[in-house]
Amino acid sequence: MNVPRNSRTLLGKQPARILLVDINGFLHDSAIIDGVAEAMDNFFSVACNIGGPSRMPLFGIVTFSAYPEILLPLSHVKSNYARIQSAVKDLQSSLNGRNMASETEGTVTRAIEEACKQFKRQMLQNSIQIRGVLQQVEIILLTTRPPRKSQQEIEDALENSDLTNLKRVQLVIVDSWSPDLEDSQSSTISCNSPASGLVDVLHVDGDSQSLHNFFKDWLLDFNTDSEHLHLILPGESLSESENITIRCDLQERILNPAQLPYYEQFTVHSESTSMKTFPTPSKATGMCIPIHRIVTTDVIPIQNICESLVFGVPLILQATSCWKLEWEELEKNQQHFKALCYILMEKEMALVGQVKSPDPCISEHRKMNKNPQTLEEKPCGWYVFLPAPNGTLLVKGIAAKELLLPYKVTSTMDDISDDALEDMRASFEKLPVLEDFNPLNRPSGLYECLKTKYGRQEDKHTKHKSRLDDDISISPSKQTCPGATLRIDNTGRRTSGAKGNANRKLSPLPVKVGHLKSLIEFPHEL
Repeated sequence: MNVPRNSRTLLGKQPARILLVDINGFLHDSAIIDGVAEAMDNFFSVACNIGGPSRMPLFGIVTFSAYPEILLPLSHVKSNYARIQSAVKDLQSSLNGRNMASETEGTVTRAIEEACKQFKRQMLQNSIQIRGVLQQVEIILLTTRPPRKSQQEIEDALENSDLTNLKRVQLVIVDSWSPDLEDSQSSTISCNSPASGLVDVLHVDGDSQSLHNFFKDWLLDFNTDSEHLHLILPGESLSESENITIRCDLQERILNPAQLPYYEQFTVHSESTSMKTFPTPSKATGMCIPIHRIVTTDVIPIQNICESLVFGVPLILQATSCWKLEWEELEKNQQHFKALCYILMEKEMALVGQVKSPDPCISEHRKMNKNPQTLEEKPCGWYVFLPAPNGTLLVKGIAAKELLLPYKVTSTMDDISDDALEDMRASFEKLPVLEDFNPLNRPSGLYECLKTKYGRQEDKHTKHKSRLDDDISISPSKQTCPGATLRIDNTGRRTSGAKGNANRKLSPLPVKVGHLKSLIEFPHEL
């Protein structure tokens, strides 16, 4: 595929994944079995329902002890949660009801061969277009046993296999988890040196968070065929060819809530997400949306807030001016709000809160309307409130546990060369220093782009008028019969009539504007 200059493919090489589970490798730890099943179930509830292009095109599950058994043939992931969830439950039942089976030589080899056959069958069944994207398969072997024997069997299997479409084989050893590691801040996933060019050995701690991180890693795009972003800095001269271009990769920190169901629970700007489903503004008339009720749970120093965990359109929060409140209540509310902002500024703190579930009275009202969608459980998103010197609060969404993606540090600040530091210092000298950022001085060209894209479309009324003018200008040679005249009635329709025709055109009723005056006057009490 030819990629245009300064472009890259979108998730173009996400591999199909087949999970091989060693039944005999989970004989002594039921807690790990339940943890793996829970992590898989939680992960696929997100992976199957996330919007946008599919981050996981195909997935399959194969178990093996004396022989391989297919629990889930290679299947599409998107919008297929019910089927995958059923397969995960079957996997959990198989592991919990395990019996020590007599192992035969080459069990791992046969499981890998079965996985490769599945992928080839899928390639043959799919269209040419899909085959062009799904060019690779990744095989993940999950066990708790030491890697030495399995690793050797994997390498033996690869020697006699067609490796054309195989991206890699990942041997994942789930280690027993100790409660002492629960609060550890160190990475719980460590990768050993690859046993060969296609085999990776990965150790994962058996605690819940490590298992969730392992599966969530499948949602990230680690394609290295192209860089993601160019950061352009001034060079030695003003010429563009002398600019310093730093090529970078982007990595997601949290899942975008806008691509998931229940988006309105993770943002306080829910009216826009609700109303965009209506094709015309008139259909949104009378629509009710809930008042956001956020319960504050904690305070946090402002300098300790990680910006990579904050998302969404920023909104300014101020005390209400609702005229329906009593004057005393309105004044008291404003004083409380000002005092809250003052204390947060004084202590340099921010508020953390969680959205409250829908009001019971609202749920009861919806129940009376017999709407089956109203009684479903909804997630409760988290928010952060930052104080400002002008007596307002800035409110934004903050990442919840389910939205968080694993992050791997790939570089450090060590070993910076003197030449690179000198280049950057020289480039910084050419950049002006701002006292503050004024958006009024930073247009994006949005107005002109919108006017160019949508302003040249001909108005429907103009099109209708032009067609009407064409109808009126019909030549006499096209009249229906000799002596007939072409008439235009009050609605603009053509009527043909001959002399003496009884159908006469009625004149409009005479109506004076003064007669309508009393109908448009407003009542005196308003």
